[in-house]
Amino acid sequence: MKIRNYKKILCFCILSSIFCGCSDYLDRESTSGTITPDLVWQNPKAIDAVLVNLYDGLRLDEFNDWYITDWRLMNPTTLSDEAQGSYQKDPMFDNAGGTYTYDDYLAEDKFYDRYNHIRRTNEFLAQLTQTTALNEKEKELLNAEARFIRALHYFGSVKRYGGVPLIIEPQVYVPGDISSLQVPRNKEVEVYNFIIDECKAIAKVLEPTRNNSGKYRATKGAALALCSRAALYAGSIATYGKVQLDGVVGIPASEAPRLFTECYNASKELLGMGEYHLYEKNIDKARNFYEMFTKGNGDNGEYIFQKQYNAAGGKGHDWDKRNAPFSYRGNGWGSGMAPTLEIVEAFEYTDGTEGKLRIYEADGVTPRRFDDVLDLFADKDPRLFASVYLPGSPCQDTRIEWKRGIIGPDGTKYQAYNQPSGDNTVEINGVKYNASGKDGGADVGDPSKTGFYQKKFFDETLTDMEMGKSETPWVVFRLGEIYLNLAEACMELGGKDGEALSAVNEIRGRAGIKKLDVITLEKVRHERRIELAFEKHRYWDMKRWRIAHLDVTQGGLTNFRGSALYPWYNLSDGKYTFEIGTNPPKQKRIFLEKNYYVRLYGNDISTNPLLVQNPGFEN
Repeated sequence: MKIRNYKKILCFCILSSIFCGCSDYLDRESTSGTITPDLVWQNPKAIDAVLVNLYDGLRLDEFNDWYITDWRLMNPTTLSDEAQGSYQKDPMFDNAGGTYTYDDYLAEDKFYDRYNHIRRTNEFLAQLTQTTALNEKEKELLNAEARFIRALHYFGSVKRYGGVPLIIEPQVYVPGDISSLQVPRNKEVEVYNFIIDECKAIAKVLEPTRNNSGKYRATKGAALALCSRAALYAGSIATYGKVQLDGVVGIPASEAPRLFTECYNASKELLGMGEYHLYEKNIDKARNFYEMFTKGNGDNGEYIFQKQYNAAGGKGHDWDKRNAPFSYRGNGWGSGMAPTLEIVEAFEYTDGTEGKLRIYEADGVTPRRFDDVLDLFADKDPRLFASVYLPGSPCQDTRIEWKRGIIGPDGTKYQAYNQPSGDNTVEINGVKYNASGKDGGADVGDPSKTGFYQKKFFDETLTDMEMGKSETPWVVFRLGEIYLNLAEACMELGGKDGEALSAVNEIRGRAGIKKLDVITLEKVRHERRIELAFEKHRYWDMKRWRIAHLDVTQGGLTNFRGSALYPWYNLSDGKYTFEIGTNPPKQKRIFLEKNYYVRLYGNDISTNPLLVQNPGFEN
């Protein structure tokens, strides 16, 4: 681990609409020329600009956070059972005959990257105590914001590595003596305790609301939301994990009640603030849920903390370009996230019945026939239509068209064999037909191989479908999650079923599906899977529940490939029938128990012999 003191000239940029609403943090006349540390700490606007730079250093598993390299399409969505990456360019997402074992370094944040940001935050906090440019109230507020940023950094690290070194003061390098910078890993529970305690303390300082110039910065609600999530994660690890390396990874089971209580208390306090509400502005339930996640709608009353983007200021993101359905992608890329049939069928019907698609008649053999391909999904949970582009879903001024092929009058199947931009012509009884839909159908090329595309977060109004042009905000914390955190903590603690049921039914009522009469932990987990789909929770949930290593038949990721839905167009009557594709061209996955934590790089250990490697990665 390379941690160095940095008494250098501070460089910072003026960021446009990243976590803050105003752009004139610096008075350019008063801070023109070379800016030295003494000048920074004499100028309130310059101090604020440094803090904004600390916000910009946060890594939040957001739109552009890809693991390994971006073109591989590996992120917490495609690494879970929610989706596949569509491209055929990576071992995880190419031929069906192989097996993909989750990488040792998957989802890693290199120690020196994350601690570089922590170091800057510690330095900011130390300098803040010395400045006379701010009054004590102003310093107290900025102190709380910086500590929130630092707590988020530590949360990003602990959920990957387990225990990490807790460094909360600036380190000073003494020439010739590097040993003072070499710090051992704290126990995992100590890191979670630090995050929880910091959040509880700064929640008493941060304001419930901010004015327009700072409305995207940390608030009391954001601190409580981080406390709620961190305590829930820690409680789960204590309940389902195992302690190793004397607690460097794993949390003793005896800590679980205390940690779930911390989650319960933080969630209750946040919900009781009255500052946030579930988004309900459109009577169309599907449209309402979709609108919550679209461009310009981050100020919707439900978002507690978010990341804003500004393409004109060079701070846009690439989500729409990388994720657009094939025919909407412009000149390349697109088609990124391909939701699996498993997640589509996890969405229940509005009457509360199981979500398995009814593609066969009552005999279980005869395919049902549909005039419109979208009719198969009638009466499904409205959140499905807001989260997934299904075959036949409206998009902009056309519809998604994913077609496996054509069935001739004699029952012969003619399957698409190229991606839609290629030739898929088939001739039947002297007439030529296109076997593919404009958005896919074959097992080759870039389009989805499951029949689905991700809709949540996709900006249908975007006209410039290029890299860096997207401005949809990324939600870090929203109220829907807090209801589900509360429900899960209630079930884990026991004796609070009524509160859990009420919390889950708040979510289901907004969604437009039948409310539950009874609650179980499994039903809470299921509701979380649906409500938070594609918001990059599922992968981390499967890890903290310690189910990822299980076989797919037990709800895990081992031997998971992801199934597809194949619509066929029948020439005999102009109707659609469907098949389940259980062997799409994707490798089966192997998630090992060691993959619950990430491997430390050799360079980190060689430069700091006090660090110990995570279990399973010793060789």
